[in-house]
Amino acid sequence: MMNYRRFGKTELQMPVLTCGGMRYQQAWQDIDPKDLDPSGQENLEATIKQAFDKGINHIETARGYGSSEYQLGYILPTFPREELIIQTKISPCESEATFLETFETCMGHLKVDYVDLLSIHGINTPELLETTIKDGSLDACRKLQAEGRVRHIGFSTHAPLETILDAINSDAFSYINLHWYYFDQRNFPAVQLASEKDMGVFI
Repeated sequence: MMNYRRFGKTELQMPVLTCGGMRYQQAWQDIDPKDLDPSGQENLEATIKQAFDKGINHIETARGYGSSEYQLGYILPTFPREELIIQTKISPCESEATFLETFETCMGHLKVDYVDLLSIHGINTPELLETTIKDGSLDACRKLQAEGRVRHIGFSTHAPLETILDAINSDAFSYINLHWYYFDQRNFPAVQLASEKDMGVFI
């Protein structure tokens, strides 16, 4: 039986095991439908179905994961939408318009009306954090949230700890995706700070 945890201020009940979509893809770029490998797609769909049957209802992907969003778009609409937690990620863009255009591509591939979680993908430097906040990506997310097409806004990161802490302290996000392991505890202060701010923490 799957266990679930409150995902911070989002109030989502997140399964402790989730489906990360970086490898749910045939290629690291968008593909033509005629080039989709049937056996690989069958394996992807069987994996998602098996996960859902076991209570793993969080499906995570990204625009940067090649054909992942497109391939997931074949299977996600077959489930009751309210029983899924769908997350995708978009890298910081140079303008609000570019971010919104990229989001439309995501939605067209995923074939859903909204995503539960939208991450700014890869806030890995102070410059990318500044770009996110000042150049329109975050404003675009807020607009999408107001339209009901995005439920919660977060960020993912491979940044040095200081940059992660700055992003958390911006109070712009409801959750964080970061790396923290038993044998690599460097980001534990970020986990602590995010928890103090009631952010969801996705390891």
